[in-house]
Amino acid sequence: MTLLGLLALSFWAWRQRPPALSIGWHELMLPGASLALCSLFAYGARFRHVMRLVDLDLNRIESMRIVSFAVFCQFFVPVGGGAELAKFIKLRGLAPQRRVLISAAGVALEHLIGLTVLVATASVLFGLFRPIAIEAAPLTLVIAALLILALAAVVLLRKRALSARDLVAHLQAHQRDAVLALGWSLLMHVLLAAAVFVGSLGWAIPIGYWQILFVLSTAGVLQAVPANFLGVGVADAAGTGLYVALGLPLSNAVLLASLLIGYRLLVALLGGLWELGRARHAMAGEH
Repeated sequence: MTLLGLLALSFWAWRQRPPALSIGWHELMLPGASLALCSLFAYGARFRHVMRLVDLDLNRIESMRIVSFAVFCQFFVPVGGGAELAKFIKLRGLAPQRRVLISAAGVALEHLIGLTVLVATASVLFGLFRPIAIEAAPLTLVIAALLILALAAVVLLRKRALSARDLVAHLQAHQRDAVLALGWSLLMHVLLAAAVFVGSLGWAIPIGYWQILFVLSTAGVLQAVPANFLGVGVADAAGTGLYVALGLPLSNAVLLASLLIGYRLLVALLGGLWELGRARHAMAGEH
């Protein structure tokens, strides 16, 4: 259904485009897809370092397998929270002897770190380029960003996944992993924005790279709320609205949003096939 929805959105956008600007497959989609896969590698590295913050050591292959399967569940589990549930289940399978709250804390902490990077990136880009005319003082925007992060931290702590003292202690004891998790998180979004930008060039959509990064980081803040339907979430709708606010026609905005969904769908299919191959191998070993 996700694929059908994506095709329907793309067909609608194609019908809205001027006849001289046709859309379809073009060779720039291949490097765009490659950048999206590189973004997945950065995603896996971020997950690995975040898990080290809760004293769970994963290798690179395990991290990549977990996050790619999480993207698969985000698409094909028909309710919100599929990705987080997949990560939690996989962590429990890898370390069943650990307390349940440790696995939950790792997943929640990854959300907080990812949100921190998104808010910081969106704030810096807005301060540098002012892509959208918002009548607000810079101090007001900084306070709003801090409130978002504080709210996310409160939600994390109220779930009792970690106490405030434990959170501070873990971050102090694993400063290098915390910094690397933030760095990989930033690289993940930089690469994903590059994938969308490269893919958009073949369709002659007049938008710059920094504008795309601003949209993805701003809309991505809404991914802190794990609500989606078949992989399409509130962040995708918000991203479409932001593209329109930047001056793009709705058809171009839908195309860019569909391109991002298409890249995520590619990662989801790879994650699903990887998990299926692993399951078949395990079943063959039992026999």
